[in-house]
Amino acid sequence: MKLTNATEQALAIMAMLAVQHQSIPVSSETIYTKLAVSPSYVKKLLRKLVVARLIGGVSGNNGDFYLEKAPSDISLLEIVEAIEGPFTSFPDRGVLQRAFTGFDDYAQNGHHIISSYFSEADLLWEVRLRQVSVNEILEKVFKNEFPLPTKNWNEL
Repeated sequence: MKLTNATEQALAIMAMLAVQHQSIPVSSETIYTKLAVSPSYVKKLLRKLVVARLIGGVSGNNGDFYLEKAPSDISLLEIVEAIEGPFTSFPDRGVLQRAFTGFDDYAQNGHHIISSYFSEADLLWEVRLRQVSVNEILEKVFKNEFPLPTKNWNEL
């Protein structure tokens, strides 16, 4: 599976919200302007993040958004899965079984072996991304800043 541009954009949104002044939500207009993408596209991304309960929204003309939980409680895996869905690297479309007709038992066994390797790799990927929080990334980005800097993105 290759992650889409939407994942990178969602990560940017989450980073923006994480450094936003806590008492001031960020408008969707500010977000789509900073990301340089269409308003309708950003609204789809924001909706996915809201459904995943990573961000919350305040209704209004532009819709304002904020983090639903602390950056330390939001993992990279949650963001990826909110946008892309559950991760599966092996497509499993039955190609091995079709290619090896007449060798059904072997094809099935080969398919199972290959599938298990990919499943193991997927699990390791998920475990690692679950361990990394938005806060951990921000701490590395702003390594010499404590507390982490904040910004009101709406004033740009």
